[in-house]
Amino acid sequence: MDKHRQEITVRINGRESPFTMDKPKQLDKAEIPENRIDENANRVESSGLSPSLPSINKKRNKSNIWNARAKSAVISIVIAIMVGTSFGFIVLNMIPKQKTHSLPVEEAGLSASIETETSTQPEANRVNENESVSSPFTISVIQAGVFSDAKAAADYAKQLKSSSIPVVTVGDQPVALLIGVGQDKETLRKVSQQYGGEVRSTYIKSLSFDNTDSGKRTSVIEAGETLYMHMAAVSTVLLGKSDVKADVWKELENDYKQFAAKPIPNDKNVKRYVSAIKDAYLALVAYKTNQQEELLRKTQQELLEALRSYMTIFPLRS
Repeated sequence: MDKHRQEITVRINGRESPFTMDKPKQLDKAEIPENRIDENANRVESSGLSPSLPSINKKRNKSNIWNARAKSAVISIVIAIMVGTSFGFIVLNMIPKQKTHSLPVEEAGLSASIETETSTQPEANRVNENESVSSPFTISVIQAGVFSDAKAAADYAKQLKSSSIPVVTVGDQPVALLIGVGQDKETLRKVSQQYGGEVRSTYIKSLSFDNTDSGKRTSVIEAGETLYMHMAAVSTVLLGKSDVKADVWKELENDYKQFAAKPIPNDKNVKRYVSAIKDAYLALVAYKTNQQEELLRKTQQELLEALRSYMTIFPLRS
């Protein structure tokens, strides 16, 4: 077709030259301008299209799942907090009302208990006073044997007296022999050791008497119990080769004065009891001056006589 195309000639500067029209060259796909490539890339990015679109969608799905779980957990926590707070308010509102209603009852019970304690205190004091007044009289003794035959007991008692050992017989079938009296067992052990081979066997025990009968426990009996305990303690201490201080002798003298000032009822057992205590005191005071051991044994003998009279007035406690 080019051969059939007419050529146009022009004269330029006296020369003829063919007149041609240059057609624009078609650009190869490989020769696409960079600015167009950038524009296309921008268009792709703006439209959200990319080669890694499936992986992005997976990540978005996972994030959506985690977001949903987080939202459900947050919602559960919020609901739990709201429920707990509401329950707490309900409990706090109910408890004060219950306490308010129960307060008068508690106050009434407290006042009643206070009144009860107040009313019982005088009674308790009276009981303590009565116990201090009627406390059982208890003394320790040295027992030198128990005999079923009264004659055998009397013969043995006579033998002990010949050895200057104080002794009395108490009871009937059996008959017991008592050879010493003291405030406690420990001091009596020292006294028992001094008798040595003169006594077959000894046994130290305590005697407690039921002296709660106020009709029998007169003022002279009560004062005599105090003086008796004092003299029994002093005489056994001296028999154990120990000393007695001056203030103890003074206290003993005061106890005797109070005892001697008490009236004596017309009762033979009480009279024997009072007489034996007085004789024991006189023998003990004489020992303070003469320092003779026979006077201490005399004191013990009279105390045993007073104890035998006391046992006829008040029975032993079971």
